[in-house]
Amino acid sequence: MAKLKQAKEEAERDSAAYRSSLEEEYQRKISKNTGSSGSNVKRLDEETELKIKSLKDATKQIHSEVIGMLIKQITTVRT
Repeated sequence: MAKLKQAKEEAERDSAAYRSSLEEEYQRKISKNTGSSGSNVKRLDEETELKIKSLKDATKQIHSEVIGMLIKQITTVRT
């Protein structure tokens, strides 16, 4: 009985140690992926801001041309 009890306790310790090592590995992977995800978010934010600025600049360049075309279409009377 004593040997059976000792074997059971040893198996529980081994199981707990294995479970603990798996948990540590899982947490390391999670933190690694979370860190790279944060850098991806930052990079995407920067790219988005650059694209928005580019679109605003393009809009400023053709603004007066578009206004002119609209006024011409509004004031032209077809007969």
